[in-house]
Amino acid sequence: MKVYARSDIGLLRPINEDSFYVPQGDEVFCAVADGMGGHNAGEVASQLAVKTFAEKMRTGLGDAYSIRRAVRFANEAVFSEACKDAGKYGMGTTFTALCVKEGTAYIAHVGDSRAYRIRDGHIDRVTNDHSLVEEMVRSGLITPEEARVHPKRNYITRALGTGWALEIDLYPQVLRPGDVFLMCTDGLSGQVTDEEMLAVTLMEGTWEARLDALIDKALKNGGPDNITAMYVTFEEDAQ
Repeated sequence: MKVYARSDIGLLRPINEDSFYVPQGDEVFCAVADGMGGHNAGEVASQLAVKTFAEKMRTGLGDAYSIRRAVRFANEAVFSEACKDAGKYGMGTTFTALCVKEGTAYIAHVGDSRAYRIRDGHIDRVTNDHSLVEEMVRSGLITPEEARVHPKRNYITRALGTGWALEIDLYPQVLRPGDVFLMCTDGLSGQVTDEEMLAVTLMEGTWEARLDALIDKALKNGGPDNITAMYVTFEEDAQ
């Protein structure tokens, strides 16, 4: 497992409230987070969530139980910090994490950051957004195309750190040779279509160059939000 990541502040935001974690040494887990909250609290929330998640994953077995446990600890850490400081009250973060155990990738998910799987020349979104427009799409009230430009497209219905209790979605993915996962915040998915993400992923070049191309596309399409993208590959020598 090799992981490549890049984050960009975008064109309109004063600070970058996204955070990410890439494996250190022989670790086989990673995460992306998109913070929310005033007075830079979003930045605090995402950084604390990622830090706590990584610490707890190091003490687990790397399985489905371990990743749920680590995300719950991250939730408690962010909420506890928010309760201590009135300026941070209400802060939270999206959180999408992946770990690998015995040929299965376990993806834990809260919010509207996303995980995609690229396999055999196709891209499939693994996660479902916890957002108002996603619920409207599932109910048939709007189309996916309308959701991309809906004025309430940034309203999320579930976030890490906003309460003691947290519902975590878990998506086990049995790995196949050549699988690649793309994890990102909505600064990317809101500006770059799935088809464009696939085209970039399938192009020649290094994974770093592909990340640059993804970020550049989001910026050229307006870059209104922080942008974070991460490729998770399973080739021995990823190019």
